[in-house]
Amino acid sequence: MAEAGTCETRRPLFELLEELDTVDEFFEHVADDVEWTLVGRHPLAGKFNDKREFLDGTLEQIRSRSGGLRFNLKQMYGTDAEVIVVMEGVATANDGEPYDPFYLWLCRFEGDVIVEVQAYVDTLIVTDIIHRVPGADKDTSGLTAAEQAEARKTRVPGPLRRPARPRG
Repeated sequence: MAEAGTCETRRPLFELLEELDTVDEFFEHVADDVEWTLVGRHPLAGKFNDKREFLDGTLEQIRSRSGGLRFNLKQMYGTDAEVIVVMEGVATANDGEPYDPFYLWLCRFEGDVIVEVQAYVDTLIVTDIIHRVPGADKDTSGLTAAEQAEARKTRVPGPLRRPARPRG
């Protein structure tokens, strides 16, 4: 594994997550066909096969229950190709309570674009805001929140896929 801190060239990108005004700018650097797995046993967990599906299924769910979500960058490790980011979420739910889960993202880049993410988040805090604070959308699936969480839970995936190495 590469030395911790060798991914400093990626820091400006992740710093975009620290301000509400620039969170969306960060996602401009995520591939439209990103493979994003949000691991856990909570209502937002699942495997998302494109950026719009991920944003609608996760970030927009939190935004509809809060004044917006930003992140405090705590630590970064890795290389320019693979970065591990540790963050804390910062938001205030619509009921006035804080929303402050930890996040750990394992990100794989191709060039300057994130193409794969395995994300881990504080399951208890995510479940709490989803159950406690109504969102902008209505659940039309007919499932209870517990049934939705069970249906969406994901197993812990293996390592990020590595690009094929040229033979020669």
